Amino acid sequence: MPETIGFYDFKVIKHHQDYLNFSITYSFGKHYCEVNGMGWLGKKKVHYYISSLVMDKKHASFEEAKDVGIAVVQDSAVFEYLQLDHLTKTYIKAKLQGK
Repeated sequence: MPETIGFYDFKVIKHHQDYLNFSITYSFGKHYCEVNGMGWLGKKKVHYYISSLVMDKKHASFEEAKDVGIAVVQDSAVFEYLQLDHLTKTYIKAKLQGK
C-alpha cells in the first residue's frame, strides 16, 4: 500500500441540515479514484460512509476497493488508509460547522 496520496479533492454535493453528501477524487498509488458518500457529526466524532467507487474510470466493487485504501467495516465502506480517513473526517467536520 502506498504511503502517500498524489492528490485529494473533497467537494460537497449537497449540504443538508445535519449531514452532507460528498464526492472525493484522489489518487492512490497508480489508481485514480472517485467516491461518493455521506457524512455526519456524532456526539463525539465524525461518521461517514462511501456509497460508490469509480476506480480508473470504471465502477468498482468494494472487494476491488482494498487496492485503494477502502474497506467494509460494520457493513459500511470507509477509508481503511488512515491518511484518507483523517482527511475525510476533517473536511466533513469543517463543512458541517461552516468553516
